Amino acid sequence: MDARKLSRFATCEDYLACPVCGDALSLDGTCLACSAGHRFDIARQGYVNLLRGKHNHDVYDRESFASRRTVFESGLYAPIADAVCKALEEALGELPTRTTQPLVVDAGCGEGYFSSVVRKRTQARVCAFDISRDSIQLAAVREPEDGIAWLVADLAAIPLQTGVATAVLDIFSPARYNEFHRILKPGGRVIKVVPTANHMHEVRALAAGSLQQHDYSNQRVLDHFAASCTPLARHTVSNTIALTPELRDALIAMTPLLFSVDTAAIDWSGLTHATVEAEVLVGTWNA
Repeated sequence: MDARKLSRFATCEDYLACPVCGDALSLDGTCLACSAGHRFDIARQGYVNLLRGKHNHDVYDRESFASRRTVFESGLYAPIADAVCKALEEALGELPTRTTQPLVVDAGCGEGYFSSVVRKRTQARVCAFDISRDSIQLAAVREPEDGIAWLVADLAAIPLQTGVATAVLDIFSPARYNEFHRILKPGGRVIKVVPTANHMHEVRALAAGSLQQHDYSNQRVLDHFAASCTPLARHTVSNTIALTPELRDALIAMTPLLFSVDTAAIDWSGLTHATVEAEVLVGTWNA
């Protein structure tokens, strides 16, 4: 196996936990292994599957994640990535003098766009996981960064040791604050990104007659965040770009807004621009 892919897990004993027994995992040849003898192969693409049991996660398939990559490469989400990196850099800048590299966890990382940007910008170690094996395979192959450990794992039972992470990123993904609290160091940051009512408003307008939920509000998510940790900051980020036909098709294929919609029955010729708008929330726990 490519040594660079193995190097992604070179320091995993510092933070990964066996999903079976909870002991630390360390690199052993082309596997991750714990002291109890549980072993997990590193796939040839350079990721490890630590998911236990059967999970239904068919909504996001390989095609939708490939479409997401096309959209991300267009720069549509770049201002959101910039805002996440800025919040993270501020958090890392507040750390005392350290001898070990900080660990950033990307919970629900999808095909790895935000993980890769964070790694390049901050040089922190990144542990990125998603419940979809297809998305992690795509990320592990397409992202050359050797400082990112790619995992198939469950948000409800994150295979990390307690108190090892400097920050957790939760970007357009459900949150498990009890798990975030457990894996974060005291004073660590959770950086959550949630869409606003203006997010994808052009798409929402054209698909209005087919949507199960016509109006969207993120207030419940904001309230849950405020109740689950100590809020430190809140910023709104917005970006609008013109769409080529190829980019329009990729956007239609990737947005969860349309997963229950017969997109072939809608005339998308009027979709010439797209807006992303989100709130970037920063919170912490002091104990």
